[in-house]
Amino acid sequence: MKALNILVVDDATFIRDLVKKAVRAQFPNAQVDEAADGLKAQAKMKSGTYHVLLCDWEMPNMSGLELLQWMRTEERYEKVPFLMITSRSEKSHIVKAVEAGVSDYIGKPFSNEQLGTKLARLIYKFYKVRPLQTARQAQQGSDNASLLTGGATPKPKAAPKAEGTASLLAGAAPSAQLVSSAKKPKKAANRTMALAHVRTADGQELRCIVKDINLNEMLLVVKREQGVPRLFDQVVVDIVSKEEDIVARVNCFVCAVISPDKRIDAEMFNMQVRYEDEDPEKLAALSKFVAKVR
Repeated sequence: MKALNILVVDDATFIRDLVKKAVRAQFPNAQVDEAADGLKAQAKMKSGTYHVLLCDWEMPNMSGLELLQWMRTEERYEKVPFLMITSRSEKSHIVKAVEAGVSDYIGKPFSNEQLGTKLARLIYKFYKVRPLQTARQAQQGSDNASLLTGGATPKPKAAPKAEGTASLLAGAAPSAQLVSSAKKPKKAANRTMALAHVRTADGQELRCIVKDINLNEMLLVVKREQGVPRLFDQVVVDIVSKEEDIVARVNCFVCAVISPDKRIDAEMFNMQVRYEDEDPEKLAALSKFVAKVR
């Protein structure tokens, strides 16, 4: 067959970049296009033809589930493979996706190898096309190239910044706003305590305390015994408020890991994460949460 046309759909720029990188590592001859939500993806699909979709679930304007349901009513997309990529891993969501006709499913966060393996199996199943290299070879090749050239992990594109928030440098200490507020004495009577559950691509689940938060980033306190994520690792953060049981689920990446007492054997460490979600509903929930805890 001719070159594969693959459409990557996600409202987070960083996630789209990760997915495109994983696709091109194994299928360098594929034509890879992208869309920021289901509605934009639908417009592209009406004007062109795609052989594979890799799509997020939660997006503004049109969700991944709604896009999938529309696809299965269109004759030319009725049997096109659809890989759902989402932070919602509950059984009820998986059942909904299966009932709508999803071809496969992968939860966020994920590694390039995990996504590459799923993608290779899906494309071979539908088109009998094998990748030029396995997902593991692609990942090892990327790591070796970085080591040989002395290069660091490339910095992902920064999310739009809220007014008054200092910009972050890769691997730098927390932003001035987070640091200054974290050092202020706590007002126990008015302060809302919050917890966070962090999931990493390699299966770690970290229970953390939210030390500080704003509309761009979050500073978490983590026990070292749970494991230490790497810089630029993709993570999913569930923020939980004890008082009102508010839950916000946010796609992020790790932009700093800091030992507060500068000891190599410190029991606790601070982890700073930057949001990659651009969904207005999630940002509105975050805004409400930040107003309560700041």
